[in-house]
Amino acid sequence: MLLMVVLSLLIAVLVTVLYISRRKFDYWEKRKVPHLKPTAIVGNYGEYLFFKKYIGNVVQDILKKFPNEPYVGAYYGTEPVLILQDPEFVKLVTTKDFYYFHGREVTNYNYKETVTQNLFFEAGDKWKVSRQNLTPLFSSAKMRNMFHLIEQCAVEFEKLIDAETKSRNKFEIRDLMSRFTMACICSCAFGVDIDTLGKKPESNPFLQIGKVIFEVSTSRGLLNVTRAIWPYIFYALGLKSSPPEVSSFFKNFLTKVFVGREYKATKRNDFVDLLLMLKEKEYLVGDCFSNKKLGIGKKIQLPVTDDFMIAQCFIFFAAGFETSATTLSYTLLELAKHPDALMKAQEEVDDFLRRHDNKLIYDCVTELPYTEACVDEALRLYPVLAVITREVMDEYTFPTGLKLDKGVRIHIPVYHLHHNAEYFPEPEQFRPERFLPEEKHKIVPHSYIPFGDGNRICIGMRFAKMQMMAGLVTLLKKYNVELAEGMPTVPEFNPRSFVTQVYNGIYLKLTPREGV
Repeated sequence: MLLMVVLSLLIAVLVTVLYISRRKFDYWEKRKVPHLKPTAIVGNYGEYLFFKKYIGNVVQDILKKFPNEPYVGAYYGTEPVLILQDPEFVKLVTTKDFYYFHGREVTNYNYKETVTQNLFFEAGDKWKVSRQNLTPLFSSAKMRNMFHLIEQCAVEFEKLIDAETKSRNKFEIRDLMSRFTMACICSCAFGVDIDTLGKKPESNPFLQIGKVIFEVSTSRGLLNVTRAIWPYIFYALGLKSSPPEVSSFFKNFLTKVFVGREYKATKRNDFVDLLLMLKEKEYLVGDCFSNKKLGIGKKIQLPVTDDFMIAQCFIFFAAGFETSATTLSYTLLELAKHPDALMKAQEEVDDFLRRHDNKLIYDCVTELPYTEACVDEALRLYPVLAVITREVMDEYTFPTGLKLDKGVRIHIPVYHLHHNAEYFPEPEQFRPERFLPEEKHKIVPHSYIPFGDGNRICIGMRFAKMQMMAGLVTLLKKYNVELAEGMPTVPEFNPRSFVTQVYNGIYLKLTPREGV
């Protein structure tokens, strides 16, 4: 009986999807937009939806067939999507006409889950007011004031590496860097030591929940793509993008932190203090999003609910550790492949430490241009998000005359832009010099967007750079980095992952530097 019910549901879903695809697959033809002929149900993204190819490469393959077009029409499953290829059109969507494209895809469904009611997923007034209230946490002054916490984590990170390298020299480097970045975000944002740099990582609850959040599997991949393309079916079937233990974990974690502070703001002025102040006021105050279109000065209030606080806690933790750990991993991978670049970065680190009495201080963010350029180049080669999504929030007409209906998807192909020889000559080569002053001015605006672009640029970009630079100084001052035996020089990306991750990890050898 159960089998019959399941089969009936599957048939109903298939019929619905086929009907939708037939109804929508003439969208770009009607508008005379260059496009490829779609395949039933999967559109032009079949290789990604069947987990055969990384989404960055799928979009890149589509755009290479139309090299001279500013944008190309495609179908993400059954949904029309406009893929932007010209940085000037990226500017229109992310900055100049941001009002019309301010939401990510499927924004109408964010309320269905606690973990999607955060700054990353929200749109409209909720996004605008939340962004206004949370932005002060990431000012340059706040970053400088919290750097001593990063420095404390770096001391423990150094002890960890020293201890671990006594018994082995081969490391899955993303796991190692995740322990450091997770310690940093929890110390700086939540004021707690979560012991991820301790001796028992396998039993650490924060490392465990981090693996749950970014689980890479076929089932999780199916959940991600189904929610992104067919959210009405996804939620009608009672599905969730994250396991229930994720929201429960952060609810319990936040409650413990609140209790530890007796539900009163302290003088730390961190994320938890802000939440406690907002909780006491019971609402957020900010500008109405329609002000941007109508030119008025209307203020609005939004309630500070438990779901709101849990959702922000979740995204601060998840984005705070994962993106930096992944980028550090790719930076070290490239340094391992390029000994000359590694030596330059180490010499720069050595010189910095000599100038500052062998102390790690905030100025590492600004006084290590070559090392920072290595990070920037790694972000170009391996952007955390291969594609940035947007949704048309109000009917819009491009300067070319193309009229888009509300609800149409926009894909900004970060990976393709970063690997386009028109903007980055020899795009597959690791050349940190692109980001040094002598060459950086040549970069076409809106062609390099590893942290997003425009009004929705990553709110934690300064924090990410700060902890990444601290992590690199700590490691490079004492250790050389080499490819471990069997580690491919050109990593293959896992299409099941939400972010840019490679199959089977990044394995590197850490060996002590001579004379250090």
